Amino acid sequence: MAKKKKKEVKEDTLWVPNWGPLLAQTSVDDDLVKLLLKKGKEAKKEKMKQDARSKLAGMMENEYDFIEYEKWFYEPFNPYISSYVQALEQYGVNFKISPNLQWDCSSVWINYQQKNEYNPPHNHSGHLSFVLFLQTPEEIAAEFDEQHKWHNNAGPGMLVFEFGIELLFSIHRLKIQPKVGDLVIFPAWLPHHVMGFKSDVERISVSGNVRLLEPSGPPPIIK
Repeated sequence: MAKKKKKEVKEDTLWVPNWGPLLAQTSVDDDLVKLLLKKGKEAKKEKMKQDARSKLAGMMENEYDFIEYEKWFYEPFNPYISSYVQALEQYGVNFKISPNLQWDCSSVWINYQQKNEYNPPHNHSGHLSFVLFLQTPEEIAAEFDEQHKWHNNAGPGMLVFEFGIELLFSIHRLKIQPKVGDLVIFPAWLPHHVMGFKSDVERISVSGNVRLLEPSGPPPIIK
C-alpha cells in the first residue's frame, strides 16, 4: 500500500488556542513596588481602622484597606489601566471606548499571606480588578517545584483563573506563579483563587477594583 504524502499546514493558518476574557500580565517598576510596601506598613499600623477582612473572601489574618489612595496611587498606576483599555479596542472586545474615558478605584487593599492561608474561588465588583505582587519568597517557588512532582493540583502559591467548564480540546484554566512586580489586570467578574503554601514565609500583594467612568470622574485614562 502506497504511503500517503504528508500534507503541510499552510503558513497562514490561524491557530486560536484560547479566547474569552481579556487578561493582562505585565510588570511594574520598582518605585511603585516600594511605594506600596511603604503604604502597606502604614496601613498595618492602623490595624483596627483599616482591617479589610470583613469584606474580603480571603482566609488571611492580615488584609488592610488603603485610604486616600487617590492622592498617590492613581498617577503611577494610570499607564497600566490605559494600556489595558487600549488593548480592549485593539483586540475587538465588545466595549465602546470613549475618547475621554476615566477611571477610579472603589477599593485598594494589601494582603499579607502567611503559611496555610489562601483565597477561595471568588470574583470582584466593578469593571476591572488587579493584583500586584510586592514580595514573593523563593521558598514558595521551591515548594511548588517539589510538590508538583507528586500532586495533581495547581500547586503552592499559584494564582488561578477559571473561565467556563473543563472540556476536551479547550483551555479553561490559567495558572500564574507570580514574581515581585508582577501585575495582572482582568475583568472583575472572572472567577479566581489563590493556593496556600506551607513554607513559613510571608507573601505580599495589593489588589483593587477599578470602575471605568464617563467624563467628570477622576483622572483621564489616556493622557
